[in-house]
Amino acid sequence: MSMDLKERVRRSITAQGLIGPGDTVLCGVSGGADSLCLFILLHSLYKDSPVRLHVMHIHHHLRESADEDAAFVRRLCEELSVPFELRDVNVTGLVEEKGLSTEEAARILRYRAFEEKLCSIEPDKAKRRLAVAHNMNDDAETVLHNLFRGSGLKGLGGIRPLQSMENYTLIRPLLDVSRAEIEEYLKAAGLEWRTDETNLSDDYARNRIRNNLLPMAASQINERAAEHIHSAADQLRSAEDFISAQLDDAFKACITDIADGIRIDRAAFLALHPYLQQRLALKCMEYVSGYAKDISGIHVEVLCGLFSLPTGKMLDLPHRLHAVRARGYVELVRK
Repeated sequence: MSMDLKERVRRSITAQGLIGPGDTVLCGVSGGADSLCLFILLHSLYKDSPVRLHVMHIHHHLRESADEDAAFVRRLCEELSVPFELRDVNVTGLVEEKGLSTEEAARILRYRAFEEKLCSIEPDKAKRRLAVAHNMNDDAETVLHNLFRGSGLKGLGGIRPLQSMENYTLIRPLLDVSRAEIEEYLKAAGLEWRTDETNLSDDYARNRIRNNLLPMAASQINERAAEHIHSAADQLRSAEDFISAQLDDAFKACITDIADGIRIDRAAFLALHPYLQQRLALKCMEYVSGYAKDISGIHVEVLCGLFSLPTGKMLDLPHRLHAVRARGYVELVRK
């Protein structure tokens, strides 16, 4: 199956609109199998096209072998005549400054560096593409991780192949490709890759899912477990897109802006499906407060319940939000 991988990825890029003529594509390459495969495929697909391919390697200074990883990627880019940049980031400093996990700090600095590079090499925001190497297994891991943490529908939709960011578009051309296919493709091409030893440990929840849960599911339940989870996530993403459109319509139909907040029409709200009522209640709290953090399911539940309580009932909610049940509507304001 891996022999036609290049054509499959090309069709996927075209079908999903990931890369267009004249785009500038920055490929993040760690030297691991996934990013190496992505780089080799993109180079092969676009070396004789108007698409401009650049590579950036992020040095996190967290592992002894990191210098060798950087040298490996640099050599490969020189062999293929692809513009390369090595960017050093201070993960430990950000961890100490913000109290973040090492993983989160590394991710923030990595994407910040990618964004800075893209903006410096491509003036047209519409033509900036950041290509990262998430694959089918990563999607399955993300879905399971989010499921275990109590995520809603959005989190169960896993990883999107295309995301519009503030200053660029994030693309994931390998999302329909399994990790086994990636390694098979590289071996067939005679290419070796670097191994991040931290991925082999079970120190992080995602690693435990990757190293234990998914292999067990494949061996004891269904060998195509990751593929089926990925397929389900794709359907859930479509469902979320549909619901989001319905939610936008409901927001316009129910909401009137007032000083310091909004007025929510009671009859229009109660006419919605209960699930849409919950999503709208959350959206209203986020809209008025400007925050999503610390708003939980219990806050959504009590705000929805306020519409069925007598006139005059009041609620205090996170972020200095105050809700009042009035005649024909509920007012939600920030004090």
